[in-house]
Amino acid sequence: MVGVYLNISTHWSTGQVRTMFINDLSHRDLRPMININSKIAELIGAHVGDGTLYQTSWSIVWELRGGLNEKEYYVHIQKLLFDIFNLELYPKFRSGGANGCWGVQTSKKEVTNLFLNFDFLPKSKTHTAFVPDYIFKGSLTVKRSFVRGLFDTDGCLRFGRINKNELHTYPRIEFGFASVKLRDTLYTLLLDLKFRVFVWNDTASFKLATVGTRMLERWINEIKPNNPKHLKKYQFWKENGFYKPKNM
Repeated sequence: MVGVYLNISTHWSTGQVRTMFINDLSHRDLRPMININSKIAELIGAHVGDGTLYQTSWSIVWELRGGLNEKEYYVHIQKLLFDIFNLELYPKFRSGGANGCWGVQTSKKEVTNLFLNFDFLPKSKTHTAFVPDYIFKGSLTVKRSFVRGLFDTDGCLRFGRINKNELHTYPRIEFGFASVKLRDTLYTLLLDLKFRVFVWNDTASFKLATVGTRMLERWINEIKPNNPKHLKKYQFWKENGFYKPKNM
């Protein structure tokens, strides 16, 4: 049985510092102590997308990793972490994958305790992740912020050819997950946000997409992605009316 001390920081809590000991991580009722806001919701979305929470012999560690081409995005993550925790956590090169990756890692209790309080266990979530119930119960801003964090870390903006057009002009916002529950709960959340969504499966993952110019423009204006890899694609398409597949 694993026990964890939870020291809830006044920076993002209701204003009271509380320290508790939980003997069983599967039994937590501490979430009402925390006011979820747009910044926390975005971080939780990013964690669901590409984050990891795991137990070592000496502490619980949280990581968020992306590609080496996402250094600009991790400047935003660094600022987001500072805004939530008042901590300077610096992204850097890390091992993993064919050529390494770029990301942030910390065992600071202010950070790991937040994820514990929001029902994340220190173990793999690859096949079990889902949109948490407290996101569905949150405000419109909280819902959109969660989707932003998830899209920035685990979504894709593509452009396809339609009507025998040789140019790739038709936008698709697409997700592919190992967790069917994540795909299905995101589907429900996006319907709640009034996006037109469809789902399908392939041999590798459970897919979801919203397509078309109107959906993309709403996505940019309402979800407001922060990852430059998405924004640069959108800007090229906006200025030229198409996107070059070799740059996707």
